[in-house]
Amino acid sequence: MIIALYIANESLSKKFANTIKDTLVELDAEVEIIEFEDEILNEENWENLMNDFSNQKANCIISVGDTGTFLRAIFLSRSSIPVVAASSESVSFFTEISPINMSYTLASILNRKYDVDNYHRVVFQDSGNNIPIPALNEIAIFPKDSALLMNYTLIIDKNQLYRGRADGLIVSTSLGSTGYALSSGGPIAFGNPDVLIIVPVNPLNKEHIPLVVPIDSEIKLVNLRSRSPLEAIIDGQMRIGIDEEILVRKSASTARIIRFQAKKNILAKLRNRLVELDLRTLERVPPSAKYIFKLLLTEGEMTQKDLIESTGLPNRTVRNALSILKEKGVINQRPHLRDARQSIYFVE
Repeated sequence: MIIALYIANESLSKKFANTIKDTLVELDAEVEIIEFEDEILNEENWENLMNDFSNQKANCIISVGDTGTFLRAIFLSRSSIPVVAASSESVSFFTEISPINMSYTLASILNRKYDVDNYHRVVFQDSGNNIPIPALNEIAIFPKDSALLMNYTLIIDKNQLYRGRADGLIVSTSLGSTGYALSSGGPIAFGNPDVLIIVPVNPLNKEHIPLVVPIDSEIKLVNLRSRSPLEAIIDGQMRIGIDEEILVRKSASTARIIRFQAKKNILAKLRNRLVELDLRTLERVPPSAKYIFKLLLTEGEMTQKDLIESTGLPNRTVRNALSILKEKGVINQRPHLRDARQSIYFVE
């Protein structure tokens, strides 16, 4: 099996990546490991990096770092190789591998015992780029200099809808609906439906409200003008200068994300985004307790059995972590109405 490691350029991630490599070799001496160093993407390097990345015939990619590192790994893996997020510190919506469950999850990868969630991406093109540029969450169009308006005409499937001025415009996938688009007044797409969301940002004409369109729609922005050069911002990771006309549509390939835990959904992501997590009271608790607390925060109510299955932790470790979290007063429990032998745990 060939595994590519896409590693953030900071000490903790590099250290964790080395631990992952050592564990993979211990589990399977024949595994082949390819390493890539995470790089900030820009107009000059993205195409070469994408070609180099896609030429490697890996069976899966492990992104080691934060959410930005993961999004860049997804961006570069245009051949739809399954990607999994690993982090030694934080548990985000995408994180599946942590120091706590590393042996279990890596063994599952080597044995191909995992689920794969497929997410639609969007791509944009203008006269300056030959290869469609993909985004997992959103493509945002803004003037390079802040506090300047841009002119735009929005055309969907050859029908002109809006013509006006705004701070910018966002085209989001349903997965990205709880991110930048939500902050700009867009709706939340529950259940990962096959739609795209178009959000004018602070339009002068207040009738230019956010739109939800079928994912196969062809979205054109024409007559794009501003006193400052205009840019397309891809998942918040890369800025590309654009012309006066661009086309946004569904990507031909999906993003394939490896999952081991209970299936995640848009509600979990929304909860994680809207609730500010204060870990000051958990500074000195074991990593397993922090991990379970964050899992309960993002996933919602779970039984002890659910937590064991989702984390791969031993029964005793989960039991001890729940006891610590209850003592700290950050979680609570209530009886399971259908099974008196179990309790349901939740964040206060």
